[in-house]
Amino acid sequence: MTHTRITLVDALRQNARELGNENGILYYDAPDSSQYRGFADLDLRARTIADSLAKRGYTPGQTVTIGLTSGLDWADAAWGVLYAGLALVPAPVAGYGTGAALGERVAAIARSAEASVFLTDKAVVARLGDAASDPALPALLLEDLIAEGDPETWTPPAIDGDSLAYLLFTSGSTGDPKGVIATHGTVLGTANAAAQLWGTDPTATLVGWSPMHHIMGLMLQVIIPGVSGAKAVVTSTEQFQRRPITWLQLISKHKGTSTAAGNFAFALVTQLVTDEQLAELDLSSLQVMFSGSEPVRPETVRAFLDRFAPAGVREDMIAPVMGMTEANLISGKFPGEAMVMRNFDAAGIEAGRLIPAEGEGSVSWVSCGRPQENTTVVIVDPDTFMPVPDGTVGEIWVASPMVSPGYFRRPDATAETFGRSLPGSDKSFMRTGDLAAFLDGELYVTGRLKEMIIVRGRNLYPQDLEAASRQVSPAVGISAAFELQGHPSVVGIVLEYNEEALAESGDTLDELAASVRETLIKRSSLPSLAVAFVKESTLPRTPTGKVRRTPTRTQIEQGELPAVLSVGFAALEAEAR
Repeated sequence: MTHTRITLVDALRQNARELGNENGILYYDAPDSSQYRGFADLDLRARTIADSLAKRGYTPGQTVTIGLTSGLDWADAAWGVLYAGLALVPAPVAGYGTGAALGERVAAIARSAEASVFLTDKAVVARLGDAASDPALPALLLEDLIAEGDPETWTPPAIDGDSLAYLLFTSGSTGDPKGVIATHGTVLGTANAAAQLWGTDPTATLVGWSPMHHIMGLMLQVIIPGVSGAKAVVTSTEQFQRRPITWLQLISKHKGTSTAAGNFAFALVTQLVTDEQLAELDLSSLQVMFSGSEPVRPETVRAFLDRFAPAGVREDMIAPVMGMTEANLISGKFPGEAMVMRNFDAAGIEAGRLIPAEGEGSVSWVSCGRPQENTTVVIVDPDTFMPVPDGTVGEIWVASPMVSPGYFRRPDATAETFGRSLPGSDKSFMRTGDLAAFLDGELYVTGRLKEMIIVRGRNLYPQDLEAASRQVSPAVGISAAFELQGHPSVVGIVLEYNEEALAESGDTLDELAASVRETLIKRSSLPSLAVAFVKESTLPRTPTGKVRRTPTRTQIEQGELPAVLSVGFAALEAEAR
């Protein structure tokens, strides 16, 4: 492809010319029902929508909040907004209630993004009810824009690589969601990095189910295919949640080459797939299965490989990746390279060092690979802001063409996170807030700086406690661990449990709580531990299913999270008395 691509609009227009409708996005709204949008048709619809927006007086630089029911409509709307030179602001509407609560959620995002309009559909408007008639945020129906626009009178907007493409509000796993700026240039940089890590080109087929308002869904399923010319096969998050095996069945059916999901999704399909379903799968077409968005657990990887090896899954397909909304792709395992899992001394990790070890007292960690070209990653002491030696845990600082310019209308937060300098380098770095260490060229991510649990001078990582709790009983599900202050216990953990599995085990919930406490206290030498159990699907999660620890702690302390059993949490015990 020889044309100069300065903006995302340039990229999709080029693919529409060169590929027509041969490649595009295939969307399954049900396992046996799908719709297809080839790139030529996507370009046509984008020009139609953009023309209609321009005729209504919207001009480049303004922001548009988008909230839609159908996944394929997200592709039309997103590219239509970009073709108008506007910036899109995804708003979560699927599964987020109705009426005033949903309206306030959309309105809050729109206010923060200074949006001029809310682009939606009739189904969302019906759910909003009276909240849809907010004079401060007029609603436009996507179907009206398509009916009224003329693709032949569309004119390319006056934008360049520095123009705002979209704002993504962080999931808030540690609180304080902020609008992350993505420019046309940073998104094109991400697509170029994906070509190295994912092998995305017109011969690739990307398969996914992530929500369209989330960066993984928006990038993997809408933006990157349009930029790279790769085919995309997509289903909704609800379809995956209802029947997780659908994900792998789509890969098998369409000979998918790339896919991405969090660690929990790999664990879920491993647990739920039947022998009959497994026998019908052929996953040998895969080149990469990216595992990101949350820590990659060695036990999850091993169990997945053991279970799906008969379907053609190989170890070199699994590609741990480290990324975040503000910096996009930071590091990952490259196609064809071996996945690296190593054992380290547990006490050394608590002291901030990666010391290779085997046997008792060692723990397994999965490498998140290495940075791709044009990306510089430095591990920095979060207190002194000086680089640390290999094998020493510190904060990840990153510089790359993918890094955001900052947070929208948040100069304080932008100055704290972006534009940082290091001795001997002329690059502008971003502080990620993630902890990691380099060893032998591999990046090992250990946790979040703000979520670190410090007990008697030892650094404990919440994901390790959470993973250990699941080994206690099949009845233990997803959990959130965190440090406590003002409680009888120094560490707390809130766990979901499965009632059926608990009944089959013959234990009571009190006995299960005692087992969890005994196991974790002994394993991590904790002086005390507060334990609370909640029903399944109760813990706060991000759109991709990652547990939100800080909101969990806040809700359990304030009595907003209904606990079936609680031991060691001061606020809940006081309330019970």
